[in-house]
Amino acid sequence: MRRAAAVSLLLCATALLLVDRSQVRTDAVVVAAHDLRPGQVLTAGDVALTEVPAGSALPGTLHEAAAAVGSTVSGAVTEGEAITSTRLLSSRLPAALTGDPRARLVSVRPADPAVTGLLRTGDVVDVVDEDANVLAAGAVVAVPAEPILLAVPETAARRVAAAGLVNALTLVFH
Repeated sequence: MRRAAAVSLLLCATALLLVDRSQVRTDAVVVAAHDLRPGQVLTAGDVALTEVPAGSALPGTLHEAAAAVGSTVSGAVTEGEAITSTRLLSSRLPAALTGDPRARLVSVRPADPAVTGLLRTGDVVDVVDEDANVLAAGAVVAVPAEPILLAVPETAARRVAAAGLVNALTLVFH
């Protein structure tokens, strides 16, 4: 029984080696050529194309390097990671992060700059002014680098932007 299983496995392995790999369908996807930091504007040297099995790319994955060049990275991207539309700043990013088509991005300089090192793209925070007023509840971090960009509802974006001009703002993690 073991001998028959071993022979079967050997035959399968040999058949796999003989398969014409040129017949395997693939798609080109854009990947990070090296580690990318939040807020980085992409150049041609920051991205590369790689082939993946057809149909295996994540939704929103870019398929042309030119589509990424000049875009700003919304969060850290590791070398070889596929670049998707939600990893790049655009007018569609706030809606993608919050599910609210009227959401906006607003920049925040936190009262405690050390908070910046703790944030990750997709983290959810509340924005509070120095009088403990909640200016935006459930804001989603789009870019966790100074200045921090948050995706928030339209009316909250105006409150946060105005308050940030005169008050120190605190981010409360969920």
